[in-house]
Amino acid sequence: MANRPVRIAGWLLVKILYAGWVALMIATPLFGFWLASSLAAYKNASPWLALVVGLLLFPLLPVGWELFFEWRRDKERKPILTRLDRLVLRTLIINGLFLGAMLWRAPQLAFRALAVRGDWILDGQDGPVAQQAREILLGFADHFASRWHKDDTTYGTSDKPPPHQDTPVPPPVIPGAPIQPKDPNGWPLPEEPDELATSIPEADQSDVATVAKYFSSRITDQHRLAKALHDYVVLRLTYDTPTSLLKGEDLARRPSQEADAVFAAKTAVCEGYARLYAALGKAAGLDVAFVTGYIRDAHRRPSDDAVSDEAVKQALEGFLHAWNAVKLDGQWVLVDTTWDDPTSKDGKDNYSTTYLFTPPNLFIYDHLPEEPAWQLVAKPLGAGEFARQPLLSPYVGRIGVVLQDPARSQVTVDDGELDITFGNPFHATLDAMVDRAPSGCTAVPSDSLTTHVKCRVPPGQHEIELFGAPGADARSLRYFGSILVNSR
Repeated sequence: MANRPVRIAGWLLVKILYAGWVALMIATPLFGFWLASSLAAYKNASPWLALVVGLLLFPLLPVGWELFFEWRRDKERKPILTRLDRLVLRTLIINGLFLGAMLWRAPQLAFRALAVRGDWILDGQDGPVAQQAREILLGFADHFASRWHKDDTTYGTSDKPPPHQDTPVPPPVIPGAPIQPKDPNGWPLPEEPDELATSIPEADQSDVATVAKYFSSRITDQHRLAKALHDYVVLRLTYDTPTSLLKGEDLARRPSQEADAVFAAKTAVCEGYARLYAALGKAAGLDVAFVTGYIRDAHRRPSDDAVSDEAVKQALEGFLHAWNAVKLDGQWVLVDTTWDDPTSKDGKDNYSTTYLFTPPNLFIYDHLPEEPAWQLVAKPLGAGEFARQPLLSPYVGRIGVVLQDPARSQVTVDDGELDITFGNPFHATLDAMVDRAPSGCTAVPSDSLTTHVKCRVPPGQHEIELFGAPGADARSLRYFGSILVNSR
């Protein structure tokens, strides 16, 4: 009698382990089917392809294997495992090989597909049940995406992030107001370089310390000093495209990106821009941090021929990048000198301040720091959320536009038309192109606060590029985002 509780506990343990064994048989092919179907949705492949793959993973291949075993085995010999045990084991082997191959050959693609299109089965469903199911699926996908995000230390590590800080509240948008209000740090700043940055004598540019002294001795306001140093960096340096394309073993030939080397060479990749800005800022008495992470931008591609859908999909996840944060009046603000760098040699064309003191809620559209605290927002985004949100730049804030729909970086349409809805209280000019073709999209204001951009999309997978300009100045349209559309 004394052993009865032990026997009961042992019996329960065996049943629990056996139930877990069977549950694993069910869960593994379900995960395999979810991955395969998400990849199909991500690639705009036929849903039937995902269904066929799912049925092969279970039950067709495992059951077929078991039937073949029964046909070939010696009927006089008793099998070691039961039929159910064999079926579970065969299911795990087949699905393990499939999942292992996917995670070995293309882990980033696999988890990018889960993060971006893991809820494809709920397309068009917006009820409370669908929303809850979507949150569960995408939350599970994000759990994997955060662990399989690229781990690349090419640019080094970020400086220690700050403790939590309260982000300044953006000014309210007043419908009908003639101009967009500035945020507490003056963003968006005028797109004009500081006069000291354009007129600094060559004698005061012998090294980093000399330049920092030149600016700090003439500027006492921290905000103006930080901007003047930003302007000096973007006007002095030119982007080193050949170095940015180096990969693998060729990285050994990468020129030094330390501040002194970059200052002398007058060319750098993003790391060099960020390290030079940090060195100048510190020498001038500012508190500047070096930040590494990932950026999204389908327009800034490594080469002119990188116009494929895959280039856009890669941009959904992010490329390695480096930028800065600077502490002004006790508040950390964000700066990316690389992306404000003008394209012309004299610096007069395309000089920008879009990435100078950019509000964190806009900066996070296309910059994801490795250290979540450097997002400077109350609720940091994960890698999956970052890839899933619309692929935009902070320029939408400069022209006062809010993308209301679609709310995802990749969407599916069944009728060949995508209706893009913008909140547009300051009456910016908006336009779009399908696959860089000048026709196919039409902007239609629906009321004084909203603009619809309607695009006809042929069958297949296509990139819709978004452009905008303040007011009615259609001649100054700038790219500010992309949407990847699956048209069926």
